[in-house]
Amino acid sequence: GAATGLITTAGFRDVLIIGRQKRYETYDLYISKPKPLIPRRHIVEVSERMAPDGTVVAELDMASVDAAIDAMLASERQTVAVALLHAYANADHERRIRDRLADRAPHISVSLSSEVSPKFREYERTSTTLTNAYVRPAVERYLTGLEAGFAKGGFGREFLIMQSNGGLVSPAIAREFPVRIIESGPAAGILMCAKVGRSAGHDHVMTFDMGGTTAKLGAIDDGVPAIMPSLEVDLVRHKRGSGLPINVPSIEMLEIGAGGGSIAKVDRGMIVVGPESAGADPGPICYGGGGEEPTITDANVVLGYISPTWFNAGAMQLDAAAAERGMATKIAEPLGLDVVEAAWGVHLIATSNMENALRLVSVERGRDPRNYAMIAFGGAGPVHAARVARKVGIPKVIVPHGAGVGSAIGLLQAEPRLDK
Repeated sequence: GAATGLITTAGFRDVLIIGRQKRYETYDLYISKPKPLIPRRHIVEVSERMAPDGTVVAELDMASVDAAIDAMLASERQTVAVALLHAYANADHERRIRDRLADRAPHISVSLSSEVSPKFREYERTSTTLTNAYVRPAVERYLTGLEAGFAKGGFGREFLIMQSNGGLVSPAIAREFPVRIIESGPAAGILMCAKVGRSAGHDHVMTFDMGGTTAKLGAIDDGVPAIMPSLEVDLVRHKRGSGLPINVPSIEMLEIGAGGGSIAKVDRGMIVVGPESAGADPGPICYGGGGEEPTITDANVVLGYISPTWFNAGAMQLDAAAAERGMATKIAEPLGLDVVEAAWGVHLIATSNMENALRLVSVERGRDPRNYAMIAFGGAGPVHAARVARKVGIPKVIVPHGAGVGSAIGLLQAEPRLDK
């Protein structure tokens, strides 16, 4: 994300820090809350007040607005979120702040809560608006480059952008509200699963998408992906309420930090997997790109689940010996295990994390896994699918053709859609 600031009503500077009163673990005395996207020093207040019905209680003090803008300029903010109390009922003060920012700092991108998330509940609305502002510059650069690339290639028609709700919007809307596209890739994959499930005679499907950095689990009931009114990102635990709330409609899914590139380490005598990832660069040790930390992919190479000579249909050769050395040095030796036992431990820990997440999507939401089939896709999904399904009692696993590019295939099923 970009260097982001937040402007809010006087007295509400700590909304993001306080969060919700309800705890996701009632009896945990050492509970950890999700960390806000920006530190408190980049949150500034302005003097104003709206009533819940939109009545002006205190007029907007423009001197305080100028002071807030001065603070944003001094800290070199690239993008600003404006979330004033009860702005969903009356957006006048937010719009006036945007106008002053446009006059004094036209280079700063501005996101208003009254446009991004015009709903009550201050914490959720502020979090959503801040997230929109946080990712907006990067999305704008990406879409500008994409449009230029299409134009250079001679493509003259309009292209559409995928959203978290499984529908398509114009690039203009995606630029203005990038928070709507945060889970667009996984959402497209679930559309693919819905089509594959129907073609295989299964209207009730659990979806399992495992890529390089995360695993995403979702559900399809009666042939239709479930749509939720909101989602959470950056979960502290696999618990509802432990992440940052995003007030935009999204296809139901749960995401955890368990992908092929997730790093395995020893912490207090135990194997821990993720959420840190080696990514594509340098990547897992076996890629030979300079990676030094063992990953789930390295464990699967050591165990023989991934062929070092036929990875990516033989286009890429993996260094199995390097993976074994890394697994031995970082996992096996500190725990007094042999290399295969260490790799098996990494594989099982990753599988257990995904099993717990799948139970949240299924059992804890009233779905009986025995009545569902699982469709596995993504670069690493099919490697772990059978064991995850067996753990929760899913009787059938389907690995479709083109599983590695399942989200791209699902994107072709999407249609234009705009949710308020």
